[in-house]
Amino acid sequence: MPRKDGHATGMAGEFFVMEQLFRLGHLPALTLGNAKTVDIFVKTTKGTYQVSVKSIRGGGKWGVGQDDYSSRNDLIFVLLRYDDFDNLKAQPTVHVIPARKVQELKKPWFDQFAIYYSHYKLKADIKPFKDAWEYFPQAATDI
Repeated sequence: MPRKDGHATGMAGEFFVMEQLFRLGHLPALTLGNAKTVDIFVKTTKGTYQVSVKSIRGGGKWGVGQDDYSSRNDLIFVLLRYDDFDNLKAQPTVHVIPARKVQELKKPWFDQFAIYYSHYKLKADIKPFKDAWEYFPQAATDI
């Protein structure tokens, strides 16, 4: 079994989201580099969106940083939870959450903030965002 590697989990998550966006008819562009906020740019009929992908193995939480997202209409978080990362037949659990809602849902985590999955009440708070790909407006047809 391969060792747990946060970078591998993150990259797998970004490529998973890229695949989903392509399948929805979008033309996403992956940003390169490590420790960045924006992982993917997506052009839609409503404009260009920034996507922040957060991937974890198992339960716990997704770190979402300290920024205030309450006025961000152009940023969408995609939170992925891999329960069986090494099993290629297993798909991650997906939550697609607009940044404004992330601002409402995030909780303190040391000197940062996180969206928690491990607590039953907080798990219920993110349930409406499970597989909510509809937060990405219709794909742009002129690109």
